Amino acid sequence: MRKTKKIKTVTPNSFFEFVPQSELDFHNLGELTTYDIEKYLNEFLEDCYINKLSRVLVVTGKGLIVRPLVLRLLRNHKYVDGYKPAGYFNGQSGAVEIELVGE
Repeated sequence: MRKTKKIKTVTPNSFFEFVPQSELDFHNLGELTTYDIEKYLNEFLEDCYINKLSRVLVVTGKGLIVRPLVLRLLRNHKYVDGYKPAGYFNGQSGAVEIELVGE
């Protein structure tokens, strides 16, 4: 009789793994004003909340305009439960992992 191997599965709720259900990448949106950045972020987060998503990723890049503004807007956003730099174990800082509030 052949032995079966036990396969370890990693769940999305794992401390070390963040699996986004949706993503907003500011690189794909062209030249933006601060108003545009705020508008895109708010619309994205509201759409994700309405669609009952809990984990999303926002790619800001490492620049001095988009990233600081996005972080400031996330701080008090009504749909954001928490956030942290994406890929913080390997030094990447051009994206933000966001946990949304539940209903």
